[in-house]
Amino acid sequence: MFILKGFVIVFFFIFPVLIGNAQNFPPAAGFEGSTAIHKDSIVFVDWAKEATVSRGYKNIAYPENGLVSYGEISDVLGKVEENPRILSLGDAGFAILTFTSPIVNGEGSDFAVFENGFFENETSENAFLELAFVEVSTDGINYIRFPASTEIQTNVQIASFENMNARFIHNFAGKYTKSYGTPFDLEEIKELAIGTSINLNEINFVKIIDVVGSIDETNASFDSLGNIVNDPFPTEFESGGFDLDAVGVINNKASIENSVISVYPNPVNNKVYFKNGKQIALSVSVFSITGKRLLYKKKQKSLDVSVLEKGLYIICLTYENTRFSQLLLKI
Repeated sequence: MFILKGFVIVFFFIFPVLIGNAQNFPPAAGFEGSTAIHKDSIVFVDWAKEATVSRGYKNIAYPENGLVSYGEISDVLGKVEENPRILSLGDAGFAILTFTSPIVNGEGSDFAVFENGFFENETSENAFLELAFVEVSTDGINYIRFPASTEIQTNVQIASFENMNARFIHNFAGKYTKSYGTPFDLEEIKELAIGTSINLNEINFVKIIDVVGSIDETNASFDSLGNIVNDPFPTEFESGGFDLDAVGVINNKASIENSVISVYPNPVNNKVYFKNGKQIALSVSVFSITGKRLLYKKKQKSLDVSVLEKGLYIICLTYENTRFSQLLLKI
């Protein structure tokens, strides 16, 4: 596939199509400051298990040309593969994905959306990207859209195979190239959820809606600030529009429940035991109230504390990225 350079020549000056007023957002995957998450990251605890799709047009300006048809629902279920399979949404098409356990508003990003964009070359930040809005719902009826914004110019249409730069794009699925997910943090829509039926600790549906990249206001998509979203248009073929690859879950109800650690008995006489949902050994430290570490063991499911004098201590347990601390009374 040939990538068009997309330059406009006016009075012997060359103006790159993608130059805008600012570059306020994180850069492409692999560049310092990027928020892209690789498909093999250990942060993912689940992937979409079911999906429905409403196909969009090959070209929304000419609906008589029909709908896109590339890909199957099964292609967006489960983990991202080495050679991604995709489901094309077409102009203004959408997909709704569900999961084995509700997504929750945990620490940091809560899920990530994968598309199959690709870089212009090995050194450039420019890439062929197709964008989509992201919405979430508890009941599958009422949705909240993540506020998305763009700083891409709207004077010149980005043509069918022209490149874009992630630095001009925020909170759009498709910001990053294949194998790298665009993360979404439910905390960002906390205020928007107030007074609605959306429970950010029980997100059962994620909706991906293709951005129509036309700068013609008749068919254009608009960001949360009312700006036209300029992305490759038209993409008038069977695989046109946003190409959904997968949705990976970072925080869900099951993972939160599995991370709970219990320490018993407490108060303790000779031996204290640990239990966590994942049933794995823990690293354990016992500190005095003044902060001096008195005991430390790796890969333990219990700890002999008979050597400690009677009194109050702090016990700390860690595994993977989870840390748990509580007071321990030795009797």
